[in-house]
This record gives sequence, structure tokens and C-alpha cells, in this order.
Amino acid sequence: MTAPPRRTAHRLDWEAILSLVPSGARVLDLGCGTGELLARLAAERSVLGRGVELSEADTRACIARGLSVRQGDIEEGLADYPDNAFDIVVLSQTLAYINRRRPVVEEMLRVGRRAIVSFDNAGYYRARLRAALGGGFGGPLDDERPRERPITLGQFRTFCDGLGARVVDAAFVGRHASGPGGRHAVWPALFAHQAVYLLERAP
Repeated sequence: MTAPPRRTAHRLDWEAILSLVPSGARVLDLGCGTGELLARLAAERSVLGRGVELSEADTRACIARGLSVRQGDIEEGLADYPDNAFDIVVLSQTLAYINRRRPVVEEMLRVGRRAIVSFDNAGYYRARLRAALGGGFGGPLDDERPRERPITLGQFRTFCDGLGARVVDAAFVGRHASGPGGRHAVWPALFAHQAVYLLERAP
């Protein structure tokens, strides 16, 4: 796994994630960065939060702010956690940087009763337009930041079907959304900048 770019202090997908997490839930945040989302979940949803972060520096930052976070590579598995140890396992803007996506999400659904996955929608109309005009997807080739693998909404639904994961709820958000909380209700595959899915194991 390559570490995704550091999270910003505020993101549209966080509002959707907060709305999907029950108050008082046991939450595990995978790839939690410096802990901004975990801190908000604790403050606004009174969760019992834990985190796993690849970056040693970000892990130290989480611990310094009083969060329970350990350093680790989530692609190596979550063997330290028993089945159903958490109510919710969150993977926020990290899926695109994972090499072995299937085992990671399978582990999320083993240790958690439900999983929340958010990612940038590669089918977003501006991304399509940029690619059509020759700009391609992602940044320039000499950009040394971790490489992102674009994901569309259709690809993710097919991925979930292959896992036997059921989509319980989904929020589609964007910078120009008109719905509550910045949600897109119409043509999300084209107009949603980000997608947030709530998953559970299929019966």
C-alpha cells in the first residue's frame, strides 16, 4: 500500500460519513491520517474510536491528540481484531491507493458489522472532460505523490457484488450539489465528485 495524500481539515465526504455512523458506535478508521475524522466522530457522535495509520508521523500526531491509533499497513490484514469487534469500519479516501482491495474490504466486513467506504468518483463529469481534452486522469507523470487508481461508481458496485457485500446506503456528494448535505440525487455517476457507501455482509 502507498500512503494517500494527507487529509485536509474539512471534506465533503466526512459529513456523509458522520450521518451514517450511529451515536456511541465502536468505530475503526483505517488509514486515519492525523485523526481529524476520528476526532470529529468522537466529538459529534460519541463513538469509541480506534485507528490504523501507515505513516509513523501521522500516527504520532494522532496519539498526541489523545486518539487510540496504531501504526500498521492495512493490506497486511487486521488479525489483531476478532470478528465483529466494531460496529463500523471506515475506509475514507484510501481505497484508490490500495493494491489488494478485495482482502482489505473482506477484513473490514469481518471485524466490523458494517463498513463505510468513500472515494473520488472517476466518472465525475469534470474528470471525463479533462480526459477527453487530453489531460488524462490524475496528475502529471512526473508527480511523485502516491499514484491513485481511478474508481467509478459502476466499478465499485461490481466490486461489491463480487465480494458478496450488500449496499445498505450511499451518499453522493459534490462541490456543486444542491441536495441536503451537498448530496446529489440525480445522475450521481456523472455529477457526484465523491461517493460514500455503507456496506454489510450479504445474508
